[in-house]
Amino acid sequence: MDLIEAKGLIQSRHPWELARAAFFNRLIRGVVRRGGPVRVLDIGCGDGWFSRQLLRRLPESSELVGWDLALTDDLLEAFSADLPEGMTLTHAEPGGTFDLILCMDVLEHVPDDLALLTDLKERFLRPGGHLVASVPAWMTLFGAHDLALRHYRRYTPRRGHQFMRAAGLEVLSKGGLFHGLAAVRGLQVARSGRAEPLEDPGTYTAADEAVGLGAWDAPAPITGLISAILRAEGLLSLAASAARVQIPGLSWWALCRKP
Repeated sequence: MDLIEAKGLIQSRHPWELARAAFFNRLIRGVVRRGGPVRVLDIGCGDGWFSRQLLRRLPESSELVGWDLALTDDLLEAFSADLPEGMTLTHAEPGGTFDLILCMDVLEHVPDDLALLTDLKERFLRPGGHLVASVPAWMTLFGAHDLALRHYRRYTPRRGHQFMRAAGLEVLSKGGLFHGLAAVRGLQVARSGRAEPLEDPGTYTAADEAVGLGAWDAPAPITGLISAILRAEGLLSLAASAARVQIPGLSWWALCRKP
């Protein structure tokens, strides 16, 4: 979860976050299910919830480092309580190289996304290692929510693919995710108006206009129902990617490898 959206310690997870975790756990399982322990770097890990879910599914004795520059000392202390063995959270630059890097909903937050991705690949990803990235899709959907989350941009699938290759990565699979939510966001933007990205998103001051994931408090049956629908869309995304069919979604994802 983006720390901008967190409202203290999270008690209830948003259906989007639950379905997102299920999707990427399934995608990553196909990469690491054979072989021994792996070393994973989760960049922009937020409160570390997804990192915890993933570590449970990695081979025994794997190591996972959650790295987020927005983690303050107080947040680190709170989020690090009862961390599972093999997992650490940090706001300091980690050392060494990794078998797998997660860069999920991070690149839209920086002015020079290509420079960041290239640097991460060169310094932290071992040769032959994998990188999983996800970004918000379609600039036509850029609205107040993007401004509140300090986004510089959204990405078309074509730009995303070209961007990964420009960073020196081999794209193994890719696709859209959350297809139904793209239609919902389109209706929201049509009603409220499309926003223009700011030169410095940090100057945006109306963050309260966006409903953060941390504010979700719907009853468990509703959360479960919506999450199940979104999980089904995740299975559709994987099947479409395997068939080389691209279905538009609210997000775009890619599984890449460093040559």
